[in-house]
Amino acid sequence: MNNSVRRRYRALKGAVLATLLATLAATTAAEPLTLLNTWENASTHSPIFRAEQAAQQAGRARQQQARSLWLPTVGASATLGRGSHKSTMQGAQFSMPSMASEGVEFNTSVRNGRLYGYEVGVQQPLLNRERLTQSRQLKLSAQVADYQWQHAQQTLLIESAQHYFSVLLAQQTATVLQQQLAQVRQVQKETQRRYELGDVPITNTHESTAQLRMLEAQLAEAQQQVQLAEESFFDFTGIEPKQMLTINLDKELEAPALESLGGWLADAARFNPMLKMHEKGIQITQEELARYHAWKSPTLSLVGRAAYEKIDGSGRFGDAMNKADEWMVGMQLNVPIFTGGYRSHKRTEALHQQAESVAKQEALQQQIAQQTRTAWLAIGTSFQQAKALQEAVHANQARLKATQLGHQLGHNTTLEMLDAENALASARLQLLQTKVAFIMQQLELNAMVGGLTTEDLIIANSYLK
Repeated sequence: MNNSVRRRYRALKGAVLATLLATLAATTAAEPLTLLNTWENASTHSPIFRAEQAAQQAGRARQQQARSLWLPTVGASATLGRGSHKSTMQGAQFSMPSMASEGVEFNTSVRNGRLYGYEVGVQQPLLNRERLTQSRQLKLSAQVADYQWQHAQQTLLIESAQHYFSVLLAQQTATVLQQQLAQVRQVQKETQRRYELGDVPITNTHESTAQLRMLEAQLAEAQQQVQLAEESFFDFTGIEPKQMLTINLDKELEAPALESLGGWLADAARFNPMLKMHEKGIQITQEELARYHAWKSPTLSLVGRAAYEKIDGSGRFGDAMNKADEWMVGMQLNVPIFTGGYRSHKRTEALHQQAESVAKQEALQQQIAQQTRTAWLAIGTSFQQAKALQEAVHANQARLKATQLGHQLGHNTTLEMLDAENALASARLQLLQTKVAFIMQQLELNAMVGGLTTEDLIIANSYLK
């Protein structure tokens, strides 16, 4: 994105990026699976991305097609074979010194004679609205392919992060549940022991057992989500999600340095690849409309032709030979007089297609603006939520310690201690999800303005450990 807002934003990321590159270089030996690794593997493995790349290459060829429409066309043909020919001319007149004749008849005839000939023709279009329209539409179509390729690259970057965090969330969710399950198992064993000693009532054992079974069910579902996420990751990248980084729940987030919402909205309106694609689509419909203007219908071309044909042999009147040798250079003008209403109906169709494209463009502008606004606002909201949840985790950790001590002393019930365990696990999971959302929203905001790059993936890696 080549505007002032984007340049300032990139400047703010420069120092962070330099630090991250140095850190990555220092930890190369460990070779963890990073967001950048995920994108690199997906870019070579994803069949959808390869299809988009092929489409972009096909679009480049349209530029040359547009140029070729205004180059001269040359054609040649040759004939060799056998054939018959008969010609009759009546009422002819000829004259020569001291001799003249009228009402003369000429007859020639060749049966199964030798036939051969050739023809060379050249045509250079000078004025042709249809070719001009085709040429412009091909160039616009090539630009559409470029914007589509840019959108595909942005989409691959987003999807790489989505698949990575999908696995990471599933794995860390299962880890938190496993940790909580281990704690509850210990509580359940201790409660059972104290019940057998007559220190606590039977209800305490029921409460701990119920909580234990509930966590086992939740963990089974979480492990299923891990398997599904890992399989989806493998389908997307072609590699197993091994040795992944994790979200550091103990590290507090830094406040994001964002420009004003108005600046991001203006950038999205100017640089979003989908909007640029639709803008070119409107221009294509405008060219289609111009093609069917009545006063632009005539065509003018420079044409040239050279031809030779000969047939000889025997016929009804004896041996004969017919030969034609000609050439011409000139201008050719074609004017459509009546086409049965085809052109007028095509123009009507083009008018409605243009109106449809304009309406869709307006709807897409509103959609992109809303998505940009949502992502911008969500970053600030997620930051505040993460900050609050970070404090909630600390508070629940303190509460759990106090409740465990109170339970040992008999001041707190088993249910109260289990509630404290649940509250801490819930806060940790919410913090995990919020931090992932905070990272993804920054990537999505950059994608809205067509400025998402691999540098953003490297920066997103700074939130992982």
